[in-house]
Amino acid sequence: MKTTRINGENVPVIDAIKSVTTISNKITGIKYTTEEEWKNLGIDPKDIRRDVKVTVPRLDLFAKTKY
Repeated sequence: MKTTRINGENVPVIDAIKSVTTISNKITGIKYTTEEEWKNLGIDPKDIRRDVKVTVPRLDLFAKTKY
């Protein structure tokens, strides 16, 4: 299992299986397919919303601990 060091502790790294980003306008609700699409329309970046859905492998929540 891969790990990374955060605040002096080794933390396991979980690889994402898939991620999907949805870009939409906060005010009008219009969805855009690319970053360039809304930028070319001259829309203020404050009006843009990005939703990211990340799919990861299932975690074993009932794993046995070592004592």
